[in-house]
Amino acid sequence: MYFTPIGVFCTIVPVVEANGTSTIVSLAIQLIILYVAFYGFAFIVYGGAVKFFGKTSPFKFFRAIMPAALNAFGTCSSSATIPISKSCVENELGVSNQISSIAIASFAALATMAGLPAGVMGVYISINTLCDMGATCVNVIGDMAGCVVLQEKIDLK
Repeated sequence: MYFTPIGVFCTIVPVVEANGTSTIVSLAIQLIILYVAFYGFAFIVYGGAVKFFGKTSPFKFFRAIMPAALNAFGTCSSSATIPISKSCVENELGVSNQISSIAIASFAALATMAGLPAGVMGVYISINTLCDMGATCVNVIGDMAGCVVLQEKIDLK
């Protein structure tokens, strides 16, 4: 685990040497654009859904879910974040256990890397992980926004 970054770096070096630093700059720009899109979507769509359909302040929502969102970002795992997500929406936002148990679900996606040359594999692994961090975080935010909206729309009496 500790040597993985060194291994990824060693597989990227020949690609950068062959293609120049413009490859890394291009990937960095695309990553920035991707993160702006991810979090723009989260704030506009999920924030709007929470405000208009869930009748909850988006500021309160994002403040309450921050521990789960940061855990999802750091672990790249929706499954590992389920207990934190449930705690955030139940304890901080008042969502019932019935709603959070149904709405917070994890779905695993498997990316195939078959047939990629070794040099490209290193670039793919490094960039895919960074993309997955943002995607997982936004996915978890969406699960929790869904909980807030469902809590407002479903009468559990």
